[in-house]
Amino acid sequence: MKIFSIILFCSIVSFKAAAQDTVAHNKLPAYISRKVKLVMSVADFDLRKEYIYLYMGNFYPNQKFTVIVKRNDGKKHIKLNKDIILGRVMVAITGYISTFDGEPDTTKNYDDAAIKKEFERGRPMILMMTNQPGMMYRKYIPRTEPIDLKGKLVMLVTSQKQIGATYQIPPLSPNDFPAVLNYNDY
Repeated sequence: MKIFSIILFCSIVSFKAAAQDTVAHNKLPAYISRKVKLVMSVADFDLRKEYIYLYMGNFYPNQKFTVIVKRNDGKKHIKLNKDIILGRVMVAITGYISTFDGEPDTTKNYDDAAIKKEFERGRPMILMMTNQPGMMYRKYIPRTEPIDLKGKLVMLVTSQKQIGATYQIPPLSPNDFPAVLNYNDY
């Protein structure tokens, strides 16, 4: 009976240690060194020789959080959907939160023609002032300066299992946007 209770206790402790919390990005500092599940969309990215940097919550260098995806894990290549990199979908990523204390990444940009082509493709949009449809085009200009994440919150992704399901980003209504001009004030 004693052995059964010891095995049961060890099973409960190991299950509790393996469980992770789904966390909002503004609560991440409280979860350093803990395994969490984060569901967000990417705001900005950098493609380098060994790593893909996914900046969440804002553009680099003002991001709230950075997911660092290691391109090669031994002989296995981590497949990362272009829609995830370009922030078109929300993605569930599981891993340990830490504060980055390594050196800046000074490697050369990884030239990914497919990502560049997809980034520069026109996207339909609605002009809010006139409520007319339009197209938005952007130019892809990779960063050439070192990527310095010292002191920033990061999660290192080294296994395909850490990248979970993707979810469509819900459409925003005009009420979700801050007022740019209020004509009643003039």
